[in-house]
Amino acid sequence: MASFILRRLIALIPVMCIVLVIVFSLVRFIPGDPAVTLLGPGATQAQIDALRAQLDLDQSFPLQFFNYVGGLLQGDFGVSLKTGQPVAHEILIRLPATIELSVLAVIVAIIIGIPIGVLSATRPNSIFDHITRVVSLVGVSMPAFLLALILQLVFATYLGWLPVSGRMSSFIVAEPVTGFAILDGLITGNWAAASSALQHLILPTAVLAAFLAATLGRFVRNTMLEVMGEDFIRTAKAKGLGRADVILNHGLRNSLLPAITVVGLKFAEMLGGAILTETIFAWPGIGRYMFEAIKNRDYPVIQGTTLVFALLFVFTSIIVDVLYGVLDPRVRKRMK
Repeated sequence: MASFILRRLIALIPVMCIVLVIVFSLVRFIPGDPAVTLLGPGATQAQIDALRAQLDLDQSFPLQFFNYVGGLLQGDFGVSLKTGQPVAHEILIRLPATIELSVLAVIVAIIIGIPIGVLSATRPNSIFDHITRVVSLVGVSMPAFLLALILQLVFATYLGWLPVSGRMSSFIVAEPVTGFAILDGLITGNWAAASSALQHLILPTAVLAAFLAATLGRFVRNTMLEVMGEDFIRTAKAKGLGRADVILNHGLRNSLLPAITVVGLKFAEMLGGAILTETIFAWPGIGRYMFEAIKNRDYPVIQGTTLVFALLFVFTSIIVDVLYGVLDPRVRKRMK
């Protein structure tokens, strides 16, 4: 297992090099001049040229690239053209908010999706099965931004049960410790901050978890229907094992590999792609940070966040492969 993880980590090097070249090249094809965007339409040509020189935008493409790679090797992601702050620092500030939201959404999706899939598979073509299939289809088909707006309208505007946006009430002063709002509130004993952070998490979590729970439920149902028809299931039943033992220890365990793939990929997408959800709910994560950077033509931020997204995605895929080995001895044997 250790040698397998080491090989995958070594394979990260060429992958990240390719991602770096592609991202660095593509962001420079974005229409518009960052200097003009920062200075505004009333800037003179002399002011624009001076800012381009200050930001090294007047240098050739290869020289810009090699300077950027040299900075990355020293842990320097560059400086934001909009705020003038180091990109690495701003990403580290916003990353806990995205991780907190994504982890909670995955946990909620697993708690809802897997049991629904198992119950549907064990009661095929029942009323419960038909209802869950329709609900799952709606969950998979509904756009995230539409669901977000509906939840805001119902639970925040009409009912007033939950806050409409943000990460915490502006009336609460919280001491940052780890960057995770709920955990910081619990550590410092600030129960008001922890409660406010949890309330602000509910709606964006529901939006992200809805699609994953629906997809997970459909995957588990379909794979379990196939697994429950296999010979080893009939053998387990013939040995006199109980129904719960057959379903959970034999059926569900052998159905989890595709489910792990879905969860892993969607979790990586949440970490790097919850841009719409974070923007609609004004969630201060790296997805919203990247959205603002694209609007402002902020090259260093776009490059830095994209590299972080790529790293998170690749590391998530490695974790998924390791979980494969934990659940399936055949996969574990091939890893050696």
